[in-house]
Amino acid sequence: MRQIATWLLVLVLTLAPRALLHADVRSKAIQEAAEFVFKKFGKEVAHESVESLAKQLQRQVAAHGDDVLQAVRRVGPKAMTTASAAGKEAGLAYRMMARHGEPAVEWIVKRPSAMRLVSRLGDDAAEVLVKHPGGIAEPLVEKFGAPAVNALKQVGPQNSRRLAMMLDDGSLTAIGRTPELLGVVGKYGDRAADFIWRNKGALAVSTALAAFLMDPKPFLDGAASLLDIAGETVVKPLVETPGRILSSVAQNVSWDLWLAGGGALLAAWWLYRSWRRRPAVHSTATPPQP
Repeated sequence: MRQIATWLLVLVLTLAPRALLHADVRSKAIQEAAEFVFKKFGKEVAHESVESLAKQLQRQVAAHGDDVLQAVRRVGPKAMTTASAAGKEAGLAYRMMARHGEPAVEWIVKRPSAMRLVSRLGDDAAEVLVKHPGGIAEPLVEKFGAPAVNALKQVGPQNSRRLAMMLDDGSLTAIGRTPELLGVVGKYGDRAADFIWRNKGALAVSTALAAFLMDPKPFLDGAASLLDIAGETVVKPLVETPGRILSSVAQNVSWDLWLAGGGALLAAWWLYRSWRRRPAVHSTATPPQP
């Protein structure tokens, strides 16, 4: 027992200085953050003192971690009220503000739907929600999840708007295999997004879409043409349609109907011939005398 007690004492004496040092470092960081906020956002904390602000920060750090300090440095004291409004997601709110600053307040923390997406898909989703603001990214991420996040990370403002427009008018969904299509954008970026925007009509043809998804690079390089594939798919069936119709009729019409129809035609022809050959009928009545 004495050995155990001795080891515990040694452990406490070893770890205690480290804990005290860590607490001292954190206290110093809190104090510095309070002073920084007081200088930079003086009007917003005019009714506070550095000491009272430091105490508030200390409570928030104890509850939510060191993201609090970076958040208030970037957003100001309103970071605390904004995080408080997020309720159970206050820790996530602080992390978003610490990493993305003021835009995170507008496009993530104040939007419950956006907070749910970030909670489900992670920080990459937060990145694209901030990168493509104005509600452009959110509907795409909501509908297609990770493939949309990966695609939006690789494109600029113009192509993010194009993808949003295609989602809104239904053409992105109408093309089909949308997650795979977004995967191509995630790999080739603006180049692929621009190609999809210019060729959305041709990509709606399933054979053209399949060829593009199988190997996008020749199409993006201009070595292959979607219009050739889409045109062949549309024109060839039209050329072959008469033969297909006749073949279909021959295969599907019942032979009983053919025989019955032929028999009816023969019967009608025989009756007509018989009628034509009937003897003429002469009247035997005596004509009246003048």
